Amino acid sequence: MEDRRQRFRKGLNYIYIPYYDALCEILPEDWQPITGGRSIAWQNKLFAQGRTSPGDKVTDARGGESAHNYGCASDWTRWTPDGEPIWIRADDSKWLDDPEWNIYLKAVEDLGLRSGSEFDDPMHNEIRIAVPWRTIATIFYDRGMPAALASIQAAMISIKKDRPDEIH
Repeated sequence: MEDRRQRFRKGLNYIYIPYYDALCEILPEDWQPITGGRSIAWQNKLFAQGRTSPGDKVTDARGGESAHNYGCASDWTRWTPDGEPIWIRADDSKWLDDPEWNIYLKAVEDLGLRSGSEFDDPMHNEIRIAVPWRTIATIFYDRGMPAALASIQAAMISIKKDRPDEIH
C-alpha cells in the first residue's frame, strides 16, 4: 500500500506536501489516502451527486471551493488487510470514540491541519487558511490558478508550535 501514498502525493501542491509527508510518517500502514488533489471538473461532478445526478450528497463545495482543488487537502481512512477501505460517515458517532480514529485525528491536530471533523467530514484534512475557500475560488475564477495559490500561501495560518521543522 506504500505506492498508494506515493501515487496520491503526486497530485498535491508543494504547500501541502510537507504536511502530507508528515502524515505518512506518523500514521500506521493500515491508514492510507482515499483522495488528494482534485480537478475543478471532478469537484463539480461530486457537488452534483445527490443534487442533479444520482447518489448521496458527498460535498457542499462547488468546483474551486475545496482545498482539494488546489492540492492542499487529502482524505484518509483505515484499510482492511484485504485492501478494502473502512468507510465512515460523519453521522456515525462511533468513530469519535474509536482509538484507531483518534490516531488520525491526533496526527491532523498535531500538524496544525484543519480536520474535516469540524464540518462533518471526518476523513478529510486540509491546510488552515485565514479566508474561506470560496474566497480562493473567486480569486481562481477571476485571476487564475497562480493568483489563487499565492493567496492560499499568504492566507496560511499556523496554530501549532510542535510541527516538524520542515513544515513552514
